[in-house]
Amino acid sequence: MARARGTRFRASYSGIGKMIRSPEMRAEMRRRAEKVKRAAEATAPVDSGEYKTSFRVTSGARGGFKKDRAYGRVTNTAPDAFYVEYGTSKTPAHHTLRRALDAAED
Repeated sequence: MARARGTRFRASYSGIGKMIRSPEMRAEMRRRAEKVKRAAEATAPVDSGEYKTSFRVTSGARGGFKKDRAYGRVTNTAPDAFYVEYGTSKTPAHHTLRRALDAAED
C-alpha cells in the first residue's frame, strides 16, 4: 500500500504518557484483569475449592520513572497455587492463569 506524500507518524510522547497514566487506562487494566480472573475461575481445577476461590485482582499505578503507569494483576492466594500452576514431579501443571490470559484476549 502506498503512503501519501508528506505523511509521517510522529509520536507524541507526552500524549502517550498522559494516556498510560489516565483514569481511563486504569479502568481498562482493571476490566481486563477481571476478565482474566473470570476465565481462571471457570477453568480452575477443584479439589477442596480453595484454589478456585482464591483468585484476586489488584490494579492501580506503578512502574515508570514516577511510578504512575496503570496496571492490572491477577493472583491466587491459595498456599498451593504455585504447584497447581506449574506442577511438581508427581503432579502435572495446569497453567490455569496462563490459559486464562490467552482465553481473555480482546
